[in-house]
Amino acid sequence: MKNYFDILEWDSKFFGYKIASIHPSKLESDDLHNIVIELAKNDVKLAYCFINPDDAVSINSVRNASGLLVDEKVTYSIQGFSEVISVTNPIKPYILEYPTENLRFLALQSGTYSRFKVDPNFKNNEYENLYVEWIKNSVKKSIAGENLIYYEGDEEKGFITLAIKNNIGSIGLIAVDEKERGKSIGKKLVNAAFVYFKANGIDKVEVVTQKANKTACLFYESLGFEVKSIIYIYHLWIK
Repeated sequence: MKNYFDILEWDSKFFGYKIASIHPSKLESDDLHNIVIELAKNDVKLAYCFINPDDAVSINSVRNASGLLVDEKVTYSIQGFSEVISVTNPIKPYILEYPTENLRFLALQSGTYSRFKVDPNFKNNEYENLYVEWIKNSVKKSIAGENLIYYEGDEEKGFITLAIKNNIGSIGLIAVDEKERGKSIGKKLVNAAFVYFKANGIDKVEVVTQKANKTACLFYESLGFEVKSIIYIYHLWIK
């Protein structure tokens, strides 16, 4: 039988139970049934299924197997930046190698629509642990090249993490304190990101969000981002 799944070593180690990734393409129900049997034999507890919205066969199969649609992942892209502003106070690069408690709190706010938060089957603070780990690795610059913070005085009110790979800029985490929204802080952070990318010779930027996060989608579209791709993510819990 063709190998339709891979064991995800990092996820499995981090969450404490085996996790796999299924990569279907017109995956029939009988095929998925056999995959689930193999997953169970390998003691896999959770399988991620990444499915093209046009792949009706796989979608139907995963639904019939009680797969839970947890994310419609939208990748936005922008080529060239018609409007940028200079990076000035109160936006500054983060200089510490560990996140403050307030920065951790902001990181958790950034994941309100995360599939690790919306899936009720997670019982061990997976969402909280994942986003704290994300911000930790970002400020250590193991997964981010730069972290920009919007300050009011000495207090972080918003932040954005940035990376460059294959000549494409990437916005990772972005959050504005829920009490400070409506002040264009998010726009200022993205503009500061544009300045950073331009300074590094990058004129194409991508960012990933969830379709359910309508506010974020409208925000990126208002800045000139366009939808590059959409992928459905299902969680299939193996009993």
